[in-house]
Amino acid sequence: MTLLTAERTRAARPPAPGRPARRPEIQGLRGVAVLLVVAFHVWTDRVSGGVDVFFVLSAFLLTGSFARRIERGGPLELRAYWLRTFSRLIGPLAVMLLAVLAAVLVLYPPSRWDTLIGHAWGSLLYVQNWVLAAEAVDYYAGGGAASTPLQHTWSLSLQGQVFLVWPLLLAGTAWAARRTGLRFRSLAAGVFGAVLASSLAWSVLSTAAEPEGAYFSSFTRAWEFALGSLAALAVAALPPGAGPGSARRFPERATGAATGATAGDAARKALTTPLGAALTTALAAGLGWAGLAAVVATPFLIDAQTRFPGAVALAPTVGAAAVLLAGAVVHGSPAGVDRLLAARPLTWIGDRAYGIYLWHWPLLITYALLLPGESVPVLHGLGVLAASLVLTRATAPLTRLPAVLARAGRALARRPRSTVGDLARLVATVVLVAVPVGTAHGGTVLREAQLQAVERSAENYPGAAVLRGDAIAPTGVPAVPTAAEREGEWGETGVECAPEDGADLIGELGDCWTVGPTDGSEPERTLVVIGDSHAMQLLTPINRAAEQHGWKVVSYLRMGCRYAAEPAEPAEQDGQDDGCAAFNAAARDAALAQAPDAVLTIGTRSLAAAPHEELVSGYEEGVGAFLEAGVPVVAFRDNPRFSYDMFECVEVFGAQHPRCNVPRSEALLPVNPLLEVAARHEQLHVVDLTDRLCTEDVCPSVIGNVVVYRDLDHVTSAYGATMTPDVSERLRSTLGW
Repeated sequence: MTLLTAERTRAARPPAPGRPARRPEIQGLRGVAVLLVVAFHVWTDRVSGGVDVFFVLSAFLLTGSFARRIERGGPLELRAYWLRTFSRLIGPLAVMLLAVLAAVLVLYPPSRWDTLIGHAWGSLLYVQNWVLAAEAVDYYAGGGAASTPLQHTWSLSLQGQVFLVWPLLLAGTAWAARRTGLRFRSLAAGVFGAVLASSLAWSVLSTAAEPEGAYFSSFTRAWEFALGSLAALAVAALPPGAGPGSARRFPERATGAATGATAGDAARKALTTPLGAALTTALAAGLGWAGLAAVVATPFLIDAQTRFPGAVALAPTVGAAAVLLAGAVVHGSPAGVDRLLAARPLTWIGDRAYGIYLWHWPLLITYALLLPGESVPVLHGLGVLAASLVLTRATAPLTRLPAVLARAGRALARRPRSTVGDLARLVATVVLVAVPVGTAHGGTVLREAQLQAVERSAENYPGAAVLRGDAIAPTGVPAVPTAAEREGEWGETGVECAPEDGADLIGELGDCWTVGPTDGSEPERTLVVIGDSHAMQLLTPINRAAEQHGWKVVSYLRMGCRYAAEPAEPAEQDGQDDGCAAFNAAARDAALAQAPDAVLTIGTRSLAAAPHEELVSGYEEGVGAFLEAGVPVVAFRDNPRFSYDMFECVEVFGAQHPRCNVPRSEALLPVNPLLEVAARHEQLHVVDLTDRLCTEDVCPSVIGNVVVYRDLDHVTSAYGATMTPDVSERLRSTLGW
């Protein structure tokens, strides 16, 4: 039994002794869960809780199956179970991985290939959750184009890890029960209760401290599986209800084989009377409906700011467990939730849940890559669901290819179908995926080497010199930086500060960097730069200009923190973190202690949507301390910010595509908002580099064969270097140097 395996649970004849009747409502609950997952992936940035329901279901089915086998005294055959389970699961997964790999090589930007190939390995080896945790992927960022098409396999990896560990826990518990004489279910309940308590406690603490890593961690999720296991163990102790099918749902409950004769048997017997059964049915029916309500309500009660899993995940998981327990009591009762969940439309979706889950995410992310936008239209989202169903059906024959290869291998070896056959099928599947993944990785290395071979001369890559009118970009030259260089395309910061440069004042609040004359001479001028990553990206041309003129530059940086006055309330800080105000105060003190010739900051904030640009909140008040001290302030206008990744736009569509050349009117305001502020202060100067980032009409993604942006809003260091003459001339002219 597996988390998303399509196991048909139609109504069946009475089960053989010791075997439970099929429960179609489980497939219906699985259908509800996958619909929640797809809907909230497509149309919102909220956690749906559907995956958490899957976790409970998979552990419930796994534990119930093993518990019945243990109590019958049958062999567990763990190796056969593992091979059978993974050979069945990995077929559809392998087909999806191969399809995604092909799409990546054709449609996706090369800058993402290495990451995606790594994710393919993580998915194939069932360690994707740990890969994402190590990369500090922010699940809460939603399903935009920046997400990877294999991000969703984290839950399958976690599930696979449980399929390896849980049977060992159950086997160990069975051994301990035999050695101690304790009842297996009681001892197993203690084991899984301990797992639940410890994992839930860690989940709450870890989610609060490090939410990105906690989301994918096996340790913060183990309690959800433990809850499903406890529900499976509890079923045998439940009294039968009054539903027409309840008496044959779990025969071991009627015989007492699972629980033994205890003092509680009298109470159980009382509940089997007509009145007791009716009361039990009413309570169980209410529990089931409340559980389903909790599952469905979860995504509506949890917004994008709510950190998950933590204690919040109790809602969908306890809700799912309640549905499972209620269904074991009131099966067939008109009042039971199982009547709704057993409806054919839901069970039909549930039968295909594994395929829908596998395909919907790569389809959605590829859609977002090719058709970027703030939201997915309803019809397009329904198209993603429909396409997932079509691919589930269309690729079903391909998922059987490993089995065909395994049968061929057995025929050659003249071996009957056995565990060896399952092993052969598993190995064949892994090889079918591993060879293309390895080949694709080799191709990315070769492509990068070819790009690196192009001569990096100013003649081939003039960059901003084209807009200055100093050069003409040659044609046929591949744009730089390359995909492999993208990650390092931040500003050239220099070396870490000494204490006398303000490092002690900044401390752990931010970073302190400096450049200066290398010959030991005194600097001609001292500049202080304060700000965030947008100030950091300007350090490449600023520091290069400083080297030319013998200046010293000291930089105080904190990512995500624009320089401004400290707000009266943290909430007024434009969404910046609580440490931003403290950093700005420390940077102000450190800058004044340097007695600089000028302080350089970013005075505006660009926006992807209208009005496209605004003054940094509290900026004028923030620079007031410098102006009062007689220190000139240079306010740089921010560069444009876009709604999609401009580096990837070039890779996917090409530099000439209209999407990669945004109209200037849609990037910035017609008039620089800093001019009005500067008019009120003699020592506040404005430097606007828009004419080196945009033509009169558009803001291109590539200028002079150099890619301008490394992402949505950060200028590449390579392009920044080509603006060095502009920054040098404008600083000197503005400051009268």
